[in-house]
Amino acid sequence: MTRSIVLCIALITAIAAAHPALAQSFNVRLGQTSLGVLSFDAAGPRSVLRSTLTDTPLGVFNGTFNGVSEKTGAAQKFTGVSQSSRKSRQVSTVIDQGRAVQTNVTPEKERTDLSDIDKVPQGVVDPVIAIGGLINASGGCPKGVHIYDGRRAIALAPQESAQDGDTLTCKIAYTVIAGPGHLSPLRISSARMRLSYDVSGGGQKLTQMKLGSGIFNLYLDRVQ
Repeated sequence: MTRSIVLCIALITAIAAAHPALAQSFNVRLGQTSLGVLSFDAAGPRSVLRSTLTDTPLGVFNGTFNGVSEKTGAAQKFTGVSQSSRKSRQVSTVIDQGRAVQTNVTPEKERTDLSDIDKVPQGVVDPVIAIGGLINASGGCPKGVHIYDGRRAIALAPQESAQDGDTLTCKIAYTVIAGPGHLSPLRISSARMRLSYDVSGGGQKLTQMKLGSGIFNLYLDRVQ
């Protein structure tokens, strides 16, 4: 039970380029219990992903994440800051045409083997760009993407899609493909994702994201 809940919460801050958009907010809940909020904002070359968790079980995973991705020339610079009662961590990466060319992680003990850029697979994007691609997907389900967060590489692989009326449903497999799994010593490395989009009126808007591990599911419900 604990492992499932922990992974679902971890995936909020783990995880196609983002298109310019107004700020978009999602309520984060486990079952009927609200845990906090996640927001995404993109304008020009700069995208920002924030999450604030205030009501996680026993308060163990309460904290904040602020991630900024900004295009500088041909490269994409990412900075992510995680703060909680357990630990604080800052990660910065530079990805140039799908290749990691710079990674910094503080404190030093938070580095992993994948913090060495020579070990990072090619064809990756940072977490802010990846989440932006899910939120702002258009013309159908999002394509597969490989994410590099400075500590591990993750694959989001499309599995199934279906449309029922004005609702498009996309199922995606989340798998750590290099580096450690989430939350040492558990090393959890896989989960299920289900994205629901409102496609009425010729548009496409993400209304809900479901993250599943074991029998437990975490939901992100659109607020605005």
